Amino acid sequence: MEYRKLGQTGVDVSAMVLGAWQYGQAYWKGIDDSESVATIHAALDAGINMIDTAVGYGDGYSETIVARAVGNRRGDVLFASKCWGDPTTIPQTIDGCLQRMGTDCIDLYQVHYPSPRYPVCETIGAMAEIQKAGKIRWIGVSNFSLEQMREAVATARIETCQPPFNVFWRQIDDDVLPFCRENDIAVLAYSPLAQGLLAGRFRSVADVPDDIRARSKLLAPDILERCLPTVDRLAQIAAAHGKSLPQAALAWALAVPGITCTIVGARRPSQLQENLGGIGWSLTPEEQEEISEAGLEVSRLLDFSSNMWGWSPAT
Repeated sequence: MEYRKLGQTGVDVSAMVLGAWQYGQAYWKGIDDSESVATIHAALDAGINMIDTAVGYGDGYSETIVARAVGNRRGDVLFASKCWGDPTTIPQTIDGCLQRMGTDCIDLYQVHYPSPRYPVCETIGAMAEIQKAGKIRWIGVSNFSLEQMREAVATARIETCQPPFNVFWRQIDDDVLPFCRENDIAVLAYSPLAQGLLAGRFRSVADVPDDIRARSKLLAPDILERCLPTVDRLAQIAAAHGKSLPQAALAWALAVPGITCTIVGARRPSQLQENLGGIGWSLTPEEQEEISEAGLEVSRLLDFSSNMWGWSPAT
């Protein structure tokens, strides 16, 4: 496993973080708890040392499954969870998280989405208070714009930023990513496989399952089809390296300056094992640039005024 510096924490994080959204079951179909637990065990055995969950993943059910799977191996893993951006509820939310995860301190606690109802400074101020109380080690943010990032760092030390990022979803290229590099903030990229598009699972919208992925902007009519030439080209590049398409997509993301690690979900150990092949190698500089430019052609067609699924929470 490859490890990288996590902001200014003095701690190293695995280049691949296990994403636990699916384990919460809400918005997903066919999730089996026993497979989820087996996948978490396989991740720890492979050297993955961070699992990313949230209270929003099944109303905390994902947090419960993660804690159940980790058990007495708590010392091997960093718990990363998230709360909503309402500063009035953060004290209660962290207490619930601690209870569900069976620990007295969450390593990385992140604001899942900034609230439209409260200033960022109030939300981060509430996070700083639970940090002072010893309930969390580090503060992180997710889905924050550049302006919101600036407000956040003016209030407290922010160690991580978690944005959506892949070959096609490039919203952070020109603002958030450079800001994080300048301020030594780790970037934990989620959806690096574009909900399966960069795993080669979808050739048309008819292939997209009737779950949360049906709402993805990248899997929408007229967008998905425009992605296919780049997907096919990346698959060719992967084959030339003796790798698979998803492995090449992950290697591409990990080679982007400023990206610390990729957050990758897996339903079962076999999926996890496939994804692990994205670590420890790289595309050539020419291949990296070619795919970057091709992905930007699609990125310019996307509406970044809302998140990848076209919605944001009410709080």
